[in-house]
Amino acid sequence: MTNPDSIISEMAFEMKSKFKKYWENYSMILSFAIILDPRYKVKIVEYCYDKLGIHDMDLKEKVDSVVNGLKRLYKEYELCSNMMRGSNLGRRSSKAGKGDDLDGFDSYQSRFSEQENEKSQLEQYLAEALLDRDEYIDILHYWRNNQGRYPQLALMARDILSIPITIVASESSFSIVGQIISKCRSSLKSKNAEDEDEVEEEDLVEDMEALIPVV
Repeated sequence: MTNPDSIISEMAFEMKSKFKKYWENYSMILSFAIILDPRYKVKIVEYCYDKLGIHDMDLKEKVDSVVNGLKRLYKEYELCSNMMRGSNLGRRSSKAGKGDDLDGFDSYQSRFSEQENEKSQLEQYLAEALLDRDEYIDILHYWRNNQGRYPQLALMARDILSIPITIVASESSFSIVGQIISKCRSSLKSKNAEDEDEVEEEDLVEDMEALIPVV
């Protein structure tokens, strides 16, 4: 933006305006996904906002907004889980029969276990120390292996982490725009136009693969 060339300066100004719009309106679900990585959690959100030049009270406000949003979402999963558990307890007690001396024991036990464990699964997870960032972790495997400790949170993590980061691939699969014979392609036969699209798509895939670091 401070470049003496007016064209470059104006271009940079427009780019910054677009980036600012994206950061102000980005989907909070992206933050939820990285928080559910045990190597980063909330600290990575604080770090990213700090890198964007957001500090002090503004940073705290934005991070709190993300964390509170995650807690609200978790409450929905917790509520659904409790409803399902209550339904299962009802079916179990109905099978027990009138002569069962332990009828209602499961509901009695669950009531006390909830009182003993005041922290939610989300709060327990966030309170744990971060795992080593240099250690490779398959996040979906991590949550599958820890669903015994965090059954409700693992269910939420599975749903969040299965959301595609982009819809480009699905859109391109159904797009027929590239196969339309336009004025610029009026001399091409339909078959040649389709072949040209395939070559361009292969080149794009190769370019994208070149950007992915080798682990």
